[in-house]
Amino acid sequence: MISSPDTAIAVTVPAVAPSDTLPSLINKASVADRSVMPAETTAVDAGNARLLFSSIGARLLSVELREYKSFRVGKPNVIIRGANEPIVKYRLVSGTDTTDLDRVPFTREVSSQSAITYRTSTSLGDLVLSYEVVPDSYLVRVSGTLNGPRPAELLIALPGGIHSEEADTIDDRSHLAFAVKSRRDDARRIRFHDLDPGESDTIAGPIVWVASKNKYFLTALLAKNAVDPFSRVIATGSPRVGKAAPKATILVSHPALPGQPFAFEIYAGPQEWRRLHDLGSDFENVNPYGGFMQALIQPFATIVMRVLLWMRTNLKLSYGWVLVLFGIAVRIVLWPLNQSAMRTSLRMQRIQPQLTAVQAKYRNNAEKQREEIMRVYREHGMTPFSPLMGCLPMLLPMPVLFALFFVFQNTIEFRGVPFLWLPDISQADPLYIIPIVMGLSMYVLSWIGMRNAPPNPQAKMMGYVLPVMMTVLFWRFASGLNLYYTVQNIAALPQQWLIARERGKPTESLPVSIRA
Repeated sequence: MISSPDTAIAVTVPAVAPSDTLPSLINKASVADRSVMPAETTAVDAGNARLLFSSIGARLLSVELREYKSFRVGKPNVIIRGANEPIVKYRLVSGTDTTDLDRVPFTREVSSQSAITYRTSTSLGDLVLSYEVVPDSYLVRVSGTLNGPRPAELLIALPGGIHSEEADTIDDRSHLAFAVKSRRDDARRIRFHDLDPGESDTIAGPIVWVASKNKYFLTALLAKNAVDPFSRVIATGSPRVGKAAPKATILVSHPALPGQPFAFEIYAGPQEWRRLHDLGSDFENVNPYGGFMQALIQPFATIVMRVLLWMRTNLKLSYGWVLVLFGIAVRIVLWPLNQSAMRTSLRMQRIQPQLTAVQAKYRNNAEKQREEIMRVYREHGMTPFSPLMGCLPMLLPMPVLFALFFVFQNTIEFRGVPFLWLPDISQADPLYIIPIVMGLSMYVLSWIGMRNAPPNPQAKMMGYVLPVMMTVLFWRFASGLNLYYTVQNIAALPQQWLIARERGKPTESLPVSIRA
């Protein structure tokens, strides 16, 4: 459904010097000679969203998301828009001739309830821009032609900072970033604060997609197909506000050849993993998880997201209970490996006196000492690598934990989800109950693990210190992450208790596999 309230705006006409080049045109451009023209603001109802277009500049101004509530006081729904700027605006560049379309009036044509065409004449030729809104998708298909005397570039500006709709605006702004995917490389993220004021970072094409994002929402340009990609991206840092970088500038270049149509797509919506994945071109990696550990964390994050979404869809449970079941499932899957690791540790404790005796007896004969140590290992079905292999299963849950840490930073599926007393599992527990329970569960797990074990002052000290350190570390982390780790600790208690009992049995009553 389209509505068109009309307003009038004043248009100024700055001049451009013939000697201007592209870098200087990032912040300066010429405008066609107009005086005061009416701006036709057109609203398009797309089911789950309401899009607002303007005939001045043929701009997409904002997108209201009806399925996502704003956490700002007095605002019902999330509205994606830039900080005092539209979602997209355009410039035409050909050599030193530049036309800033941001203030150029276009003639509007409404061809259907979801399609709008804008036309205008510029010094570089007649430009046509058409928008087709895809219902319930947050997607807009854009096509156009430039009928002019020479080739040009269409520079598309994405918002340099999406307006925050979160209660914690400081945390939301800390996630402001651009993400770029070229055809040759993996997705790359450029945080605003990584760009010094005035510093430009040019990424050569072919570019598959480019996005401007905050913590949960994004605006993006996607190449229509493999043969019509974007040619380059220019990201420029803006002045800081204190230590914060609330803005930046990004320009995306698309060739505009005379008389030849061009096309691309605009996505302005939530960072829903499944929806982004369905758009293809690795668009779900608009959040490259893991930072410098991306190569390790990203695969685990993808697997974790797929499993959690599958559990949510098929079990019909809230994400709080999904995390509880996921934590239990991880421990069940790792039970055999952990059992093997714990029994290897038991065997090491049994043979340690023999190893110590061999080392003392042959301390002056290194070769004989190695031979006797190997003999002790062979007699008990072990190797010098057994202690290392025994520790490996205990380290396997860590990549999942690290993946969840990054997943909780940007996963909109957890946004605003309550669980028991927790108002939002994507935020810290306001009562700090869950991090305290996590620390206590970790201490109990360590305490049971030390029962019937040989005296070890260092291990005993770590049994006290590590739970305290982890509690402090997790104190302000997402309550859902704390919930998962707490459930994992509790689920590991039965296995730890059984091994502690086994450790306390006399050697002769132990299973053959762990006798000294």
